[in-house]
Amino acid sequence: MIDRIGRINHNTHMANRSWSTEALVLSLSSFGEIHREAILLTKDQGLVRAALFGGAKSRFRSLVSPFHTGTVWLYSNPVKNSTKITDFDVTAYRAGIRENLVRSWCASLAVEIVSRSQGIVDWVLVNSFLDGVAVSDEAECRRALLRFLWRLLVSAGVKPDMEECLRCGENKENEVLYYFPHEDGCLCSNCARPEDRHFRLSPDSCSYLFTVEHSPQRMRGRGQ
Repeated sequence: MIDRIGRINHNTHMANRSWSTEALVLSLSSFGEIHREAILLTKDQGLVRAALFGGAKSRFRSLVSPFHTGTVWLYSNPVKNSTKITDFDVTAYRAGIRENLVRSWCASLAVEIVSRSQGIVDWVLVNSFLDGVAVSDEAECRRALLRFLWRLLVSAGVKPDMEECLRCGENKENEVLYYFPHEDGCLCSNCARPEDRHFRLSPDSCSYLFTVEHSPQRMRGRGQ
């Protein structure tokens, strides 16, 4: 179980302190002189903070690295309220992310959002996005990031309403809309005043976002 700030509830593992799960490494930070702490997005336990002991010669240094996904073995100590990594079998290294700045920027933004959201994201969506970014060119990465961010808004239930005008309430399919940030919705051409027309959405733009929203499974290959 995970508490409300995304940490392991160690009472769950009182009977069996050693356990394993699928995990994505989001970030690493140093503590002590040679040790590090990893923030992991796990498939079934949300966010987990786990200590990674050992110096520069430890084999874990190359395995437990941001953007890597695999099976992690953990040991939880309910007395000390701590968790440490005992082994990690990497199934996706995604080395291509580190070979290009745009890939790295897109992947870093994604994992930062996952961390800030306390891991309340779709496991398949995040891993599929990173898989795609690792093998895509810069233009594809930017489009994939747009789709990823839109799907996050959809899954969180906070995407703006693009099906009806905020003021007249009519369905404006195949018409130009204007995003109105003060009310987080869209206005039609008849209702939008000149000062409201800063964020123009063409029919093609609206159709594209609609397709992204309603066809997530079919568009996930290569981060699509």
